Amino acid sequence: MKIGTKKLSLLLFAIIVFSAIALSLCACGGSDSAAEVTTADTAAVESSDDPADTELKDNLPEKDYKGYAFKTYCRSCCPSHKNGLWQEAETGDVVDDSVYRRNVTLEERFNIVMAETMLSEGEDVSALANSLLAGDCITDIAIPHFRFLGDLVLQGLMVDLNELEYLDFDRLWWNKKLIDNYSIFGKSYTCYGTVDVDNITDVAIILFNKRLAENYCTDNFYDLVLDGSWTIDKMSQIVRTFGEDLNGDGAIKFQDDLFAFTANAGFMFQFQVAMDQPTTAINDAGEPELCINTERMVNIVNKMYDMVVAYEYSEVSNDVSNAAFIAGRSLFYVDKLSPCITETFRDMTDDYGIIPLPKYDEDQDEYLSHASAHSNLIGVPMINPDFERVGIILEAMASEGYKTIRPAVYDIALKQKGARDNDSSAMIDIIMAGRTGDFADLYDEWGLVYTLDHLVGRQQKNTFASFYASNEAASVKRLKNAVELFKGITE
Repeated sequence: MKIGTKKLSLLLFAIIVFSAIALSLCACGGSDSAAEVTTADTAAVESSDDPADTELKDNLPEKDYKGYAFKTYCRSCCPSHKNGLWQEAETGDVVDDSVYRRNVTLEERFNIVMAETMLSEGEDVSALANSLLAGDCITDIAIPHFRFLGDLVLQGLMVDLNELEYLDFDRLWWNKKLIDNYSIFGKSYTCYGTVDVDNITDVAIILFNKRLAENYCTDNFYDLVLDGSWTIDKMSQIVRTFGEDLNGDGAIKFQDDLFAFTANAGFMFQFQVAMDQPTTAINDAGEPELCINTERMVNIVNKMYDMVVAYEYSEVSNDVSNAAFIAGRSLFYVDKLSPCITETFRDMTDDYGIIPLPKYDEDQDEYLSHASAHSNLIGVPMINPDFERVGIILEAMASEGYKTIRPAVYDIALKQKGARDNDSSAMIDIIMAGRTGDFADLYDEWGLVYTLDHLVGRQQKNTFASFYASNEAASVKRLKNAVELFKGITE
C-alpha cells in the first residue's frame, strides 16, 4: 500500500512521540512521590495510541468542506501565539512540528486548508470588532488576549458556544472548570482547551536556582510542595534569610548583588490566585459579585509586601527581566512555563527547578495557578456562514491538539527538555492540575482582579483598605454593566 508523504510524516511523528514517552517512563527517576504524581497523566497520553480508547475519539461526523480555508485570528505581541496555532512547514522542532502535523491531520480529514493565522495590531482588536460590526466574517475563531476577548463578548460579537452542536466541553481536551468560571446564565462565550501551545505553557511558575538552594537553604523545595507545606509564610521565611552584597560596596544594587526574589510586577496577581482568594463569586441570582474584601486578602497583601517590597534583597517592578536569574544572582524568579521550551534558559550555567506558586496555608486543599493569564481563550464570532462547520473544526482542533500537540509540549519539550530533573516534571503535573480563573479576568477592565499588580507590584504599598475603597465603585459598576448586557443578550 502506498502511503502519502503527509501521512508518512504523521506516522513517523507518532512513533517518535510514543518512543519518547516510553523512554521517559523507563528512565530512573526521583522520589516515589514524584512518580505517583506523573503516572495518571502519562497514562492518558499513552492511551492516545490505543484505537480502542473511546475517550480520545471525538465522535465527529465525516465532512468534506471542499477546500474551505479555515481562518484563525490571534494577537501579535509574541511570536509564540501564532506559532502555537499555525506552522507553514516542519522545522525540526518537536513543538512546531506537532502544530504543523495537527493541522495537516485536520486538512486531510475535512478537506480544508488551515489558513495562515491573522494577527492583531499588538493587543488591539478594533480591526476585528469593526469588521464584525460591518457584517464581515474575517475569521472563524478569535483568540486575542483574554481581557480584550471580554470586550468583544460585551459588544455582542461572540456567539454562545453552547449553541454549537459539536462542541463538547466535558471532553478531556477542554478545561471545563475554567469555561464554567467564565460562563454566566448558562451561556459560554469563551472556551479554553488544547487548541494551541499557549493553553499549556502560559501558566505561572516559580523557577529556583538549584545551586543557590543547595548551598544556602536547608529545605528541599520539592518536598515542601509534595507534603503540602509550601505556603506563602514558608516562602517568605526562606526569602527573608537570603541575599548578599556581593561586591561589598554597602549598597544593594539589582545589577550587582545576590537577590532572593525577582519578578515582573505583572506577575503579582498570580499570587492572589495561588492563595485561593477570588475576586468575584456567583450569588444566588447567578450573578458575579465582588468577594475580595476579606481578611484573607488583607493578609495576602501584607505577606506579599513584606516578602517582595519591604525586604531589601527582593526586586519587583515593571522592568525586571530574567537576566539576574540566568546569571545565577537570584534564588527565586517568577515566570511562565513557555520560556522553558525555548532557548531562554538553555544556556544558563546553573540548573534550575520548577515549583508552583505557594498556597495561603497548609489548610488550602491544592496548589492553584491562573489558567488564562495571557494565554489563549477562544471565541467564535457571531457572524459566520456555517456554525456547524466552525463547531466541528474547533472541536477537532482541540481533540487532535490533545493527541498531538499536548504530548509534544508536555511530555517532550517541557518534561524532557525544559525540566532539568524528574522532580520538576512532577511539579508541572501539579501546576497544570490546579489551573483556574475568575469572571473578573474578562470583565473588570484591569480592576480589582489585579490588586497585587497595582498595589504591591507597582505602587509598592500594603494599604489594601484604601485601595479597595478607591476602586470598589468602579469594579461594581463594570460588573453590573456586564451582567445587564448579558441579560440583554440572553433575552
